Amino acid sequence: MLSYFVRKFGVCTGVLLKLVHPALLLFAVALFSASARADGIDPKVIIQKGTGSIPITVTNPNPMFAATATTAEEGNTHCLTESDACVFEVFQNQTGRTLHNLTIAINDLTGFTFQCGDSSQISFFTSCSSSNNGHVTDVSFSGGTGILPAVQRCVSPSVVSALSTSCQTQFTGGEFGLLIDATASEGFDDKFVSGQTLTTPEPDAGIMILSAAFAFGLLKLLRRGA
Repeated sequence: MLSYFVRKFGVCTGVLLKLVHPALLLFAVALFSASARADGIDPKVIIQKGTGSIPITVTNPNPMFAATATTAEEGNTHCLTESDACVFEVFQNQTGRTLHNLTIAINDLTGFTFQCGDSSQISFFTSCSSSNNGHVTDVSFSGGTGILPAVQRCVSPSVVSALSTSCQTQFTGGEFGLLIDATASEGFDDKFVSGQTLTTPEPDAGIMILSAAFAFGLLKLLRRGA
């Protein structure tokens, strides 16, 4: 083919290759990009308003979650559209403080890339970012008002405990919904999604090592003083 153009038009082979290579490269990029868009399903992670009963407490600030993605046909009314498949869990902030930072750590699923939802879909926070370490995808939310603490109040004893003189504790408010939604139900429907809701960042390994070294040094000084 190249020799034909050389004989017909007197074009140098090297010049022709320089012209053909960029065109082939652009064609390959377009082809693979289109393939990636067609095959990839990127579930969106969104924080919304909601009502539920999974408590986030001082003693359990990072509760686990696990659920199977379902569609509207299966009775799930929380997905963004009727053709989507999604997971929806609701938590309540019972820590007594506002949650200004929230990270959703999702165990990776083969073939799926978890990412931030659109800013217009997210409540309570104004900023979102995602990162993957090869096993878990961390989707972190910050900015905005954050999640206000639930209000603890005393209610009258129930009929069952009518003989009790102490009141019952009840929390109101401080709730938020976690929505993980895939825009196409094929593939994501019936997938088991698990992870953890992180409200208290776990200590970095470097910080833990420095703390241990500091404690060891302090112990040596105390022994010398003795």
